[in-house]
Amino acid sequence: MMNRKTTKVIVFIIVIAMVLSSFSFIFFLTPVYGAEKENVYASNRTLMDLHTGITPQEQERLSDRLRELERFLKYIHENYKDEVDFETLVNGAFQGAMNSLGDPNSVFFTEEAGQAFIEHAIGEFEGIGVVMTMNPGNVCVITEVIAGGPAARAGVLSGDIIRSIDGQDVSENSLQEISNMLRGRTGTSVQLTVQRAGANRTFAITRERVVRANIDYEMLEDNIGYIALRRFGANGAREFRAAREQLIGDGAESLVLDLRNNSGGLVNVAIDIANEFISDGYIVHMKQRGEIFESIHATSRTGRLLETVLLVNEHSASASEILAGALQDHNVATIVGTVTYGKGTAQMMAYTDERRPHTLSIYYFLTPDKNDIHNVGIMPDYVVRNSLGEHREEAARLYQAFAPFAENTRPRAGDTGINVFAAQQRLFLLGYSLEMTAVMDDATVQAIRLFQQEQGLYVYGVLDFTTMSRIREVTSAYINNDSETDLQLQKAIELLGGR
Repeated sequence: MMNRKTTKVIVFIIVIAMVLSSFSFIFFLTPVYGAEKENVYASNRTLMDLHTGITPQEQERLSDRLRELERFLKYIHENYKDEVDFETLVNGAFQGAMNSLGDPNSVFFTEEAGQAFIEHAIGEFEGIGVVMTMNPGNVCVITEVIAGGPAARAGVLSGDIIRSIDGQDVSENSLQEISNMLRGRTGTSVQLTVQRAGANRTFAITRERVVRANIDYEMLEDNIGYIALRRFGANGAREFRAAREQLIGDGAESLVLDLRNNSGGLVNVAIDIANEFISDGYIVHMKQRGEIFESIHATSRTGRLLETVLLVNEHSASASEILAGALQDHNVATIVGTVTYGKGTAQMMAYTDERRPHTLSIYYFLTPDKNDIHNVGIMPDYVVRNSLGEHREEAARLYQAFAPFAENTRPRAGDTGINVFAAQQRLFLLGYSLEMTAVMDDATVQAIRLFQQEQGLYVYGVLDFTTMSRIREVTSAYINNDSETDLQLQKAIELLGGR
């Protein structure tokens, strides 16, 4: 078990991809904005040039504006209708600077949120031991119950829908807010109400320090090994190698590597696992301000290469996309599932002082073939959607209220209308990343292009009549699929020659 001091020491010297809702690559640096040690995967240029590039004229202008800001904060402190301390005002100034970037992954944390961020990154935290996501209906669903944790012992199951916490309805709360409500000091209690099979169940759970496992594995039929990589934790690469060797020893002749719902972890772990498949060539490139400034090269494969199918879905993000992109570009694995999340930016983490960390986006990462996946994701070689399971009826009710394709128009970039809104509703339900704007904005055009690519249509981002018809057909099939079979895993077994 790690104490807070140990935790902070570790994050100063590792390079990680974060697993919270931000789905981020992160460099952790020592206070304040400096770097005493570098990881082998970090970019020398990025870490050394943090304070360069400011001209004397810009420095003079910055100094003038900072003095102006100081006067402004003093003015607020002296004249605001209520008491306000300088700590609150300065924190607000830091937060405002981050907000001005319009980047959800550049964040100024409170002390408590920063500590939670670090603990989740490392894989140890105080809470009940669940992993959650928001489904297409903006409902918080538990996607993983950590084995041996307090929630697992209480009887909470994967697929449970979170309805209330300590009697407070959370239907309007964000994923981060719900996560914060479930976290807390070891020994404290929380009352969790979930919906399962249409009925509510309430559990009284005592919080503990929870350690997340990285890997589950088993032997499937027809000598197919199966490894579920839940997160890229500190020992993930070592655990992967051990699991693979155990499976080979048990007779495995091929492999299914499951990255579904894996939203990140340590970047060096993702690179190390990629090295187990790639004998030569690049694993990932880093791009900043339009230029690639760092490329990570494979250091040669060390283990036996099995024929591999990689499973992904819309919640596979960040480090998962690094690994999936590398294996796909090098043709060493077949990708099955749905388009991945599309988190292709990296963050640096540092401290403004000893207590308050922040993350700042510093570069984009690209696949070995230099494909930028940010807000795009990785397209599987075989697109397969699983059934919505017990959420199918709820999704069907949503579907009944969707707008129709009612206009005789073929919207393109910049257009608006009912057809656009109808497409956005259906594509969002299918797992594509966009918002309900009724405008053919960049995200919508990109989603349409991805859908057209997936369906073998002409890829040009215009919502033509053929595309609208296919969107309608695919969404209807998705809603009406009541199969209890894991169709994605079934496809993987089929591709590997199994029954």
